[in-house]
Order: sequence, then C-alpha cells, then structure tokens
Amino acid sequence: MLQDIPKSIDIEFDPNPAEQSDKILCFDGRSVLLRYEDGKAVLPTFSQLDGRYRHVFIFKADGIRFFLCLEKANAQGFAYEPLGEVRYAAADLEQYAIITGFHYYCFHSSNRFCSKCGSELQHSPFERCLICPDCDFHVYPKIAPAIILGIIDEENDSIVLTRYADREYKKYALVAGFIEMGESAEMTAKREAMEETGLEIEDIEFFGTQPWGLAENLLIGYFAKVKGSRDIRRDEQELAEALWVKREDVPAQPGGISLTSEMMWAFKSSQR
Repeated sequence: MLQDIPKSIDIEFDPNPAEQSDKILCFDGRSVLLRYEDGKAVLPTFSQLDGRYRHVFIFKADGIRFFLCLEKANAQGFAYEPLGEVRYAAADLEQYAIITGFHYYCFHSSNRFCSKCGSELQHSPFERCLICPDCDFHVYPKIAPAIILGIIDEENDSIVLTRYADREYKKYALVAGFIEMGESAEMTAKREAMEETGLEIEDIEFFGTQPWGLAENLLIGYFAKVKGSRDIRRDEQELAEALWVKREDVPAQPGGISLTSEMMWAFKSSQR
C-alpha cells in the first residue's frame, strides 16, 4: 500500500533551511507541479524553481527532505497536473510524497486565520503547527478517521462493490464512511452498511489501516459478514451503484496503493 513505499519515514520537524537538492511540493487547488518520467511522477527540486518562494518542511523519507511551497510556483520542464491522476502513476517515493503532502497543503489552505480571534496564523519555527501571534492559539493538522468495509456473503461467495455518485473516482470501491462523534470504528461500519446498502452485518473483522492524504483521512479497513437479507437498498445520493459481485469477477489486481484496492484483492485472491 501507499505507506509501504518508503523504506524509512522521519516525521520529526526539521527547522533547517531547505537546500537546492531538496524536493518541493507545489499545489494549485487539486493540481500539483510535476512531470512524468517512465510512468513515474517526478517533483522539482529547489534548484529547478524559477524563483524564491515561501515554504515549510513536511517530512523526510528515504533520506530525502520534502517541503511544501506556500505560493504558486513554476519550474522549467514541469507543469501542473491533476492530482487524481497521480494515484495511477508508478508506485514510488514521490507518489507517496505528493499524496501525503496534499494533506499538509489542505491544512495550510483551510487555516489562514485564527478561529478564536481572527488574526493571521503563522507557522511555528519548531514544530508542524500554526500559531496565532495575538492569542497564542495553536492549530495542528487534523486527521479524519474513516472506515472501509468489505461486506461478504459467504453462501454466494460474493462481496458488495459500490461506485460513488458525483465524484472524480469512477472505479469500483467498497462501502466507506467517516467516523462520527461518539462512535467506535465498528459502530461506524454497521451504520454505514445500513445507510449505504440497507444491509445488516455481523462478525466484523479488522483488516488494516492507511493514511490517505487525498482526503485527509486515516482509513480503517474491516471485513464483515452480511446478516439476514441480501437485498441491497442503495443510498442514491451517495452511490451510483451497489451490487453483489462474485469472487472471481472482482476487478482487482495485486500491488494497489490504496486500502480499498488491497482489500478487494484480498477477497478476490481468497485471503478473506
């Protein structure tokens, strides 16, 4: 999965100035400055930028430091490409950096001013944090926990696949949803199964977790058995499609970067 791409990750904040060989992540909405080489997404270094731009440290992975550009920048030989296409690039370190770095970009984009007094926030020189210079309010990156759920019918050797309504991602997925206040992840799994498909579930089994920067999530994956009726009552606002799919017909391949694709392959390959 995505988080398995780097051999090592160092998330400790590094206050040292950027060097010319360090990598820079430049976003413009849901586009990112890069170029593709042999199917891989390649980020510019500081030496390749066409000027000096404000920036902050994100993390270090496999010995390479990555920074977030706080302004729209340009670099010769690079162009802003749709973020959604990066997930289909060849799996490598810079793909991981882009998807993870987008989470930090969203944090900065949505926290320009202090929510308590309205003053403009400033980045801490010591940690991954924004600070209000007037009231000393500290703001840290938020992570939204969500569940991914594979609902299995053992009698018919099938799993529920879904397709989102009105989203850029058009391929098959699994039931998913955000954890609400006061809920455990298992409670969310039961609620989302009922809300999205009208199905009751039992025997909930943990599969794995994944950070997913494209939606600022921490994803928690479960498999569960259907309980009672197999008749699907689809939430038409959330889903364009929800259906039972036989194990051999699940459109999955090994080596996917997302938790959803990993779970779909686990079922197709009889690991679940």
